[in-house]
Amino acid sequence: MPTSADPQGCVHLSDQNHTIEQQLELFNNIRPLFSNKPLIIVMNKCDIKRVSELPDEQRKIFQDLESEGLTVIETSTLTDEGVMTVKTEACDRLLVHRVETKMKGNKVNDVLNRLHLAVPSKRDEKERLPFIPEGALARKKRMVTDAPKKRLEKDIEVEMGDDYILDLQKYWDLMNPSERTDKVPEIWQGHNIADYIDPEIMKKLEELEKEEELREGAGEYDSDIESEDEEMTEIRELAQQIREKKKLKILESKEKDIHAPRLPRTVKKVQRKSLEKEMSSLGLDMTEKDQTHYAAQARSRSLQRKRKRDESEPPVSAARSRSSSKTPRDQSGMRDVKMVKKAKKIMKNSQKKGNRLGKRGEADRHVFDLKPKHLLAGKRKSGKTDRR
Repeated sequence: MPTSADPQGCVHLSDQNHTIEQQLELFNNIRPLFSNKPLIIVMNKCDIKRVSELPDEQRKIFQDLESEGLTVIETSTLTDEGVMTVKTEACDRLLVHRVETKMKGNKVNDVLNRLHLAVPSKRDEKERLPFIPEGALARKKRMVTDAPKKRLEKDIEVEMGDDYILDLQKYWDLMNPSERTDKVPEIWQGHNIADYIDPEIMKKLEELEKEEELREGAGEYDSDIESEDEEMTEIRELAQQIREKKKLKILESKEKDIHAPRLPRTVKKVQRKSLEKEMSSLGLDMTEKDQTHYAAQARSRSLQRKRKRDESEPPVSAARSRSSSKTPRDQSGMRDVKMVKKAKKIMKNSQKKGNRLGKRGEADRHVFDLKPKHLLAGKRKSGKTDRR
């Protein structure tokens, strides 16, 4: 049936619910409502019955409609036959109708006056045809010849049903197709991985492997343990003894009670000297012991103690100044008594606003009426009512 949004009338050829004559009578009754709109007669359910299969009287009805200027199209929503034709025809009719309506208006002249078609003058007699890309021509040819279209993901999804899985990496153009499913992040620890990818890394790796093979063949990495002299052997043994002694000292320090009272500095010095003698007996050079870590720490501690002691001792001028009376804090920096009074007055005036805002208000925990009768007297009973 024709509507304001759909410029067409739909007729069912199957005669299942209403006959063609009844549908045509209904169409003629509502046709005046669409006098200013384009109309299309759509004959649906052509998969059940076509116009060529109708009797001569009913076929004459559609011939009369075509003679009146109406377009008659056979369709089937089951097989999608003619549906696209109806859509195209309806869009074309609506577009032509809107253009004609606008052309009848008063604004058309103003718009046409603003338009100007520039035609370049010919420079010679040579004919220059418009250039159309080959891709556009091939696409137009496929549309005309109804060539098989490219399968879209939607078509694959309809075919596979529930087994369909969307794969966004399917059309990636990679040199090695097996790398499509590799999980490689684009950003890692705030850096773009693409900045650190070397396209010739495999070639460089092969060159390094060849160079390594040449070095191994030349015997560069061959080590002869027996070639070490006696001096190097003694050094290794001494180093092993020092490592073992160091481990024993660490274990002894861990076994001590950490909550025991601290030893005085003199005892620590004695222990340090004994440790130095023991290490020197093992063969460790202790001539540069002043540059060790514990010696530097001892020097820094002594400097800190000296600095604190110097700061704690007041200078002579400060000790003398303590005997004199100190000026009160509220009068320090004032020129005379008049200036002191003025400063106190300014201070009190600046505190007035704070004192006023700090008074008792609605938010304070205070009950203004200690015994409100309407809250404490109870419900009114039968009898006198003058108390309220």
